[in-house]
Amino acid sequence: MLSVGLAALLATSCSSPMADSGAGAANESAAVAPEAGDRALSEEQAGEQQSAEEGGGSAVGSEVEIGDRELVHTAELSVRVEDVPEAVGLAKELTLDAGGYVASERVSTPQGGSPEGTLTLRIPGEDYEGALEELSRLGDRSNLERSVEDVTEEVADVESRIESSEAALETLRGYLEEAEDVDDLLRVEGEIQTRQAELEAFQARLETLRNQTAYSTVHLTLTPPETYLEEPAEDSIGFLGGLDRGWRALVTFGQGVAVVVGWLLPFLVVAAVLGAGPLWWYRSRRRGPAKGASSSGGRKNGAGKGAASGGTAKDRGPDAPSGPGERPPGDGE
Repeated sequence: MLSVGLAALLATSCSSPMADSGAGAANESAAVAPEAGDRALSEEQAGEQQSAEEGGGSAVGSEVEIGDRELVHTAELSVRVEDVPEAVGLAKELTLDAGGYVASERVSTPQGGSPEGTLTLRIPGEDYEGALEELSRLGDRSNLERSVEDVTEEVADVESRIESSEAALETLRGYLEEAEDVDDLLRVEGEIQTRQAELEAFQARLETLRNQTAYSTVHLTLTPPETYLEEPAEDSIGFLGGLDRGWRALVTFGQGVAVVVGWLLPFLVVAAVLGAGPLWWYRSRRRGPAKGASSSGGRKNGAGKGAASGGTAKDRGPDAPSGPGERPPGDGE
């Protein structure tokens, strides 16, 4: 009986959860007694009817009232305020007073710009409309977008899967006590682990859906008012305007010159270092011949001076004195 029941449970693991549970119970009961099989079939039919009622797939599901449906409300709200930090504090206080909480908060000030605040607020569904109106009164509302998602069928489907997984786990635990060999024990334990993981995933999804339907989400953006600067007309510059533009042009020119000099300076330094050696060698070569030429020129100049001052005796004539202390012949005799 254990092998038959386990095989039936494994064979129906890919089918729908409610039919899965009902078919497994029917196969197991058929191995025991026909009366038990009929009872399992009745339970399966009842389970399918309940699933249809919760999921809204039948005529009964379509008659679910609007107030009983599972709805997820989301809003995108943008408000322009005079003081962004103060408005952020008021929005947080309003959310906490309504029984909600702040999911995320970000206040930034761009370089050269104005501060901007972005908040994600979770507000209880019953206070959603009132809180949205209060948040809009923080300043001038510039944008509002609202959306609603109906997750009633998804909630009903997840709930039915949880019930099916719990029923399957109870059945498998019963098989675990009846296992007679190691192979059956391992097969049952493996199936229990699989169904337990599925059950935990369904429970986590249901908790997420419950949170989304219980708390509405408001994405709030707070920005300062827009400021418009009047640009001066092109034909009304005047003296001061011309002076200002001339000064800015001069500053721009100076900055350009500084950039060019800064760009050329490394090249000039390298060129000076590389050209210092050849320049010194060239100047030293020119200095040597110049000294030799000046020495020979001095000797020539001395000889010329002697010839110019004294000359030879022949050039002076017989009556000329031979020296500064001599007198001409016949003088005083």
